[in-house]
Amino acid sequence: MNVPRLAGMSVLLAGQLLYTGQGWAESWQHTATARASTEYDSNPAMSPANPGSVWRYMIEPGYALMGMFGESSLNAGLGLQMARSSNKTLSPDCDSPTVFLNWLHPSESGEFGINTRYAETTTRDSGGVDAAGSVPESSTRTARSLSGNWRKELSEQSTLSADTAYEKVTFKGSGTYTDYSTRSGGLRFSYIMSEQITSFIRVSGNKYMPANGGASSTLTDTTLGMNWRAEYLDWTVQAGKSRVAGESSSTQGSVEAHYTGQQTQLTFNAGRSITPSGLGGFVKSDSVRGSWSYALSEYSNTGIDLERRTNPSTATGSSITSSSSSVWISHNLTSLWSMRTYYQHRNNQGGGSLSASSNLLGLSLAYLNSNF
Repeated sequence: MNVPRLAGMSVLLAGQLLYTGQGWAESWQHTATARASTEYDSNPAMSPANPGSVWRYMIEPGYALMGMFGESSLNAGLGLQMARSSNKTLSPDCDSPTVFLNWLHPSESGEFGINTRYAETTTRDSGGVDAAGSVPESSTRTARSLSGNWRKELSEQSTLSADTAYEKVTFKGSGTYTDYSTRSGGLRFSYIMSEQITSFIRVSGNKYMPANGGASSTLTDTTLGMNWRAEYLDWTVQAGKSRVAGESSSTQGSVEAHYTGQQTQLTFNAGRSITPSGLGGFVKSDSVRGSWSYALSEYSNTGIDLERRTNPSTATGSSITSSSSSVWISHNLTSLWSMRTYYQHRNNQGGGSLSASSNLLGLSLAYLNSNF
């Protein structure tokens, strides 16, 4: 069967499920969400020479549906971000839909699942879509994916899992990017060494195929890792070798930590990844991220998010470093409604151009209801 066509059929099925949502499942759970936001951005295009400010207004409705069929579960959902701007040149209006359909069947010693997803993403700033650094303001990335996963417990201590995926990515509004598709798969073996420590090894491959008929490339990975869990802290450390066919091997890996206290949560992640890119082939990306949140009361929370990322530049052969720092505070108005105020500072350096920065201030009102 044609894989892209199967992904499209799955997306249509998700829409039909959301429309019907009745009858043939043993039980259904519905979740409705909505978010309305307004933002002021001092330099949305991250231009070093001619910065200009805009006001943006966004509405993001969403709906998700989960049905149980004996032990199996089916999850489907859709969402839409509608963004409007006071300056269409600096920040064009856009509508970004997302649709997903996931099926999971557990067994006595494992599980099997199939997932499909369609998503459009606006490459509005330097966020590193496809690890590419700064991108044109008006460009849009569309991704269609179909994936499967399988897991089986070999013994009380060991588990074997496998995954496979197909993804097709296209770009609109940018001559910088190349449309492409990938086929990937991997095997992972996990072994429980103690109540706190689990070790694992993963072997995977990913084939990159440009849509313009250019040469394809293949990435192979071998990774060793360990997870350590304590009462409040969860650590994962992994490292390995990656090799693109015809090139020398390189090292990639990450360190990730999560701390959960009575009022405080901390997350830290640092590492190097090698991923497919619209620039052509596979590219390296080094990143460091950290977040902290604190419960001010039963109804209010505050936090800080920090990130620094180094990607290849879309304009030159050099790299570009993007950093961002954010502070936010949220308050639950009722059991269904919450409000969030946030501030973010972004900065770009490198890429053969002068550095650029921007400041963003926003306010959002969110709705979440899963009890109907």
